[in-house]
Amino acid sequence: MLIIFMVSTNVLLWTFSQNALYTQAVKDENQKFADKLNENVIASNGTYSVDEDEVTVEATLSNAGSVAAQIINLWVFDTSIQRYNYTSLNLNLNPGNVTNLTGENAIMVAIDDADSTHDFVSWFVTARGNTVAIEEMQTQGEQVIVAEVAQGIGYLGMDFDEFRYFKYASNFDLADWPDGSGSYSVPAADLIVFRMKLTNYDPSGNKRTLSLNSHSLVWVYFPTVGKQVYWYVVNVNASGTVQSTYSDISIGYKETVYVYFASSSDGTFNGLGDKQKTGTVGPAAVNLLLLGNIDSDLYGQNIPFVSVYSS
Repeated sequence: MLIIFMVSTNVLLWTFSQNALYTQAVKDENQKFADKLNENVIASNGTYSVDEDEVTVEATLSNAGSVAAQIINLWVFDTSIQRYNYTSLNLNLNPGNVTNLTGENAIMVAIDDADSTHDFVSWFVTARGNTVAIEEMQTQGEQVIVAEVAQGIGYLGMDFDEFRYFKYASNFDLADWPDGSGSYSVPAADLIVFRMKLTNYDPSGNKRTLSLNSHSLVWVYFPTVGKQVYWYVVNVNASGTVQSTYSDISIGYKETVYVYFASSSDGTFNGLGDKQKTGTVGPAAVNLLLLGNIDSDLYGQNIPFVSVYSS
C-alpha cells in the first residue's frame, strides 16, 4: 500500500508540474501575442537617394505603442526594376521614443542597378514580426490640395510661371526658341503659338500615364466683344519646328512636359493656312480643353484659370 501511495503521489505531483508548465507556456504565448498587437511603430517622412547602387533611406521612427519595440531589419524594394535587398539593424524604441534616421544616421541598402529616377517602397521589421511600412515624405505638389486648385483641378496641373507664346521665324520654325515670351500680354496682330507646362499628378494613387489626343486645344474668349479663337495641340521637335502631323503626347506619373498649341486644324498643321492670331484688343479668358486617355480610360479636363491682355 505504501509503495502504491508513493507512486500515485509522484504521478500526481508530476501531473501538477506539467499542468503548471503548460499554463505558464500558454500565458507566455498570450502575452507575446498581446505585445505584438500592442506594438505600434510609425515610420514617416521617408526619402530615398541613390549613389552607385547604394540606396540611402531617411525616415523618422516613432513608437506610438504601449510596449518597447526592437527594429531588426530594413527591406527596400526597387519597383522600377523589381529588385530588393535588406540590411540588419538593432534599434530599440521605448514607448514614446522618436528616432530620426537622417544624415549620418540614415540607412543604406545595396541594390544592383538602382537609380535615383526609380520608385522605391521599404519597410522595417520588428523582433515580434510586425512590418512597418515607410510613409514617403510628401512633395509640395502632393501635400496641399489648395495648391492643386490653383494648378488646375484634375489629373494635370499647369505651371503658370512657364506660360509662354512664340512668334514664327519661318513657315514652321518658332522664333525666340526655346524660351519664348511671357504670355500674359500677347500681340493682337501677330501669328503666335502658345506653350503650357503640364505635370501629371494622377490623384488616384495608381501612377497612371496620361496621353493627349489631337482634339486638345487652347480656347481664347474675349467677353467684351464675344469673340473666340482656338489653337489645336501640335508636336514641336527639339529644334523648335512645328510638325505637320500630330502624334499623341504621353505624360507619365509626375512627369512634366511642354505642350504647344498652334493650329486651326485638328491633327494637322500646314503652315500659313493653319496659323492663328488673337486679332482683337482687350482682356481674354484662356481655357485649356484637354482630351485623351489615362491608361485605358478616357480622359477630359478643362483648366480655366488663365487670362491675357491682347494688344
